[in-house]
Formats: sequence, C-alpha cells, structure tokens
Amino acid sequence: MGRSAPRRLRTCAREHPGGFSPGTNGQGPVHALKLAELRELDAGSWYDPRFAGERIPTLEEILSFARETDVVFYLEIKPGGAWGIEHALVGALRDAQEAARAVLLSFDASTLAALRRLEPTLMTGFLFSRSADGAVKRALEVGARQLAPRGDLVSSELVRQARRVDLQVVTWTINEPDHMRVLAATGVDGIMTDYPDRLVSVLGESKGEH
Repeated sequence: MGRSAPRRLRTCAREHPGGFSPGTNGQGPVHALKLAELRELDAGSWYDPRFAGERIPTLEEILSFARETDVVFYLEIKPGGAWGIEHALVGALRDAQEAARAVLLSFDASTLAALRRLEPTLMTGFLFSRSADGAVKRALEVGARQLAPRGDLVSSELVRQARRVDLQVVTWTINEPDHMRVLAATGVDGIMTDYPDRLVSVLGESKGEH
C-alpha cells in the first residue's frame, strides 16, 4: 500500500458495505481514495444547502474537536475495513494522547480482539444486531467493556447479565421518545440517537424536570 497508507487509513468517512452513504457525493469504496480525493467531496449538501462544501474531517481533526469541547466520540470500525486500520487508529489515538476520549466499536469480534492486543487500555464495545444469545460471553472473550445491542434486542435481563460481569450497555439508534423511555427503564448506560434533544427531554422527565 506504500508509505502513504497510515495517513489514508486515519481518514474518517462514513462507509456502507457498497461504498459511500448518501452523506457525501462520493462513489465507490472509501479505502480506494486518497486523502486529498476524500477532502474534495461535499459532505454537507445532503443535510441542507447551507452546509454545501462541508468537508469530511480526518480523525486528527475529530480528536482535536473532542479535546476542545470535552466530548467523547464513538468510533466504529466496519467489518471488512481496510488492511491495517486497527494499527492506524490506535496510532492516531496515541499520537493525540486521546485514547481515553474514544470508544471503539465493531460488529467484528476479531477486530475488537486486535485492538485489545494493540492497546489493552482502550474502551471497546461489541456491536450486535441479531440474537442476544451469547453476546455477553463473546464480548468478554474479546476484552470489550461495553455491549452495544440494537435497540429492539435490549431487555432488562440482558442488562442484568451485563451488570454481573461489569459490562456497560449502550444501545442504538433510538429516535422515538417512547422507545427511549422503555430503554431508559431497563437501566442501559447509554442511548445513541440522531436526535439528542429528544433524549435530553426524555431523561429530564425521569428526573422530574420541566
């Protein structure tokens, strides 16, 4: 892949199995493009014309933003990602001294195991979207510290199982307030959503805030 590979691999872009998502005007697999080519893409027009020309941020830029605003990022490694992405990601986190500010997620247990070998202190989460049977056991096997089930797979029993082995439960992607209320009642540690204002409102209800 040449000496430019680490820099290319540290570039963050939302990619689906068939290539780019509708979030940019790009086509084809993300890993086939160089950083300069990715930076030319429009990542804002899909949302609103006011954001036309918005560029895809690099991982370094994301980590810098996290440091400046004191937020934690969830970074997902897609199954079948580019070769060496685990090394590049861990290297970027070390260079920025921001390993403690990121949670690394993947559906691929072998990816999580590789991350754990490279940097045992990383917070990792095991994503799953099928049966919850055996999920807790699998998460422990690869050293994950969070369980990240799809919203409809969460139950009070699953949360209890996770608690018994010191696993946090963070679920995705919940956009309806009623579903947020149901999941909050199970005791999950976190809820991923496209509408954080709705989630804040729901959590405020449980605290008696108006």
